[in-house]
Amino acid sequence: MRKVFATLAIAGTVTTGALVAGAGTAAATPPPPSPVCSLVTYPLVFLIEATGGKDSPLAPVAQSIVDSVCR
Repeated sequence: MRKVFATLAIAGTVTTGALVAGAGTAAATPPPPSPVCSLVTYPLVFLIEATGGKDSPLAPVAQSIVDSVCR
């Protein structure tokens, strides 16, 4: 009977520790971007890269679009 209680106590401690650690990790990670933000951002990234990367003349326009959609 003591073995059963000891096993349950250890299992409960491990489970509680895992839940607390998981809750801390979940709270520390930022939420994923919205689907609309992803649908707008990914094509713009390819467009910017195709037109010159960081020196692209479309970069400021693309940044303002992303800023207005991804809040």
